[in-house]
Amino acid sequence: MTMTSNNHERRDNVVFTTIQVVHLTGIHPRTLDAFARAGIVRPGQDVAGQPVYGRADVARLRQALNMVQHAGMPVAQVASIFALRDQIDQTRRELDHLVGQLWAELDSAMPTPSGRVFTTGADGRVWVGRHRPGARRRLGR
Repeated sequence: MTMTSNNHERRDNVVFTTIQVVHLTGIHPRTLDAFARAGIVRPGQDVAGQPVYGRADVARLRQALNMVQHAGMPVAQVASIFALRDQIDQTRRELDHLVGQLWAELDSAMPTPSGRVFTTGADGRVWVGRHRPGARRRLGR
């Protein structure tokens, strides 16, 4: 199935139809529609224009259902919580990107006499450069 893009990435390309999501989560189809209208999930569409959901959507739906059924929260409040969490995640991604840019600027502006810098890990491994390859820098984490 081909999906249109939406705000939630579907990294693994696994998609579920509405019927499948109803069976996986136990959510009534009308409740599923209410959650989608509230913005808790943003389903993509298949080539026929039918809604499709990813694994992350199914996880969000289960969390939302738990908040509504067990904590007694209104759907609008649950949607606000998810919106704030999404905003925090986006801000963290932007911050990570800016920190990476800052490190790149510092690396180019402050060369060492030998032109190289090394980093050691807690386990004693050594990497050439200011950070381990593939490692993400995070502030305060």
